[in-house]
Amino acid sequence: MAKYGLDISEHNEGTLSSYHAWDKIKESKFKDFIILRRGYGVTPSQDSCYLQWYKNAKRIGIDDISSYWFSYALNADEAKIEAQNYIKITEQDGLALNALIMDLEDNGKFRANGITLTSKFINQQIEAFIGELKKAGLNSALYTCQWICKDLLDWDLIKELGCGIWNAAYSQEDAIRGWMFQYTDNEYIDGIGPFDANIMY
Repeated sequence: MAKYGLDISEHNEGTLSSYHAWDKIKESKFKDFIILRRGYGVTPSQDSCYLQWYKNAKRIGIDDISSYWFSYALNADEAKIEAQNYIKITEQDGLALNALIMDLEDNGKFRANGITLTSKFINQQIEAFIGELKKAGLNSALYTCQWICKDLLDWDLIKELGCGIWNAAYSQEDAIRGWMFQYTDNEYIDGIGPFDANIMY
């Protein structure tokens, strides 16, 4: 049976600053799970709302909570460092999570450094980042867009890593049918939003 949930970050702070907004989520179909941005980059930078969002999700009865890390790594060595920082911070939190997720998508830092998304680049980043999560014994998944899934992913590597796939494609059918599908970034719940909305198979 399919489940529905949201993925959120500090960018949703204005929308989710009140208990009233969270209670609306509790009353909606999007109460099955939630995914929170933990941080981003090599430095690392932490999401300022992560801990509060975790507490709020627990308060309304959401126990299926995962987190993600937006990768800005320019090579495999940096991807490995990002994953190590992500693991360290997660361990310091001491909070129960379903999965740790690598968010790998095109971004301005890649373009500014002349990086084109090729199959070789994408898969070396995944192997380095997810490989660290697996070495730590953690449930892991990859978030990326549908065209990367279809055109660039090494599916033998994904199978070897035991990595769940969280596919994103708006106004399209899910051609991957992995762990989860992000089908919109424009979901409203009783007038509040917009949210990224997801279906978990």
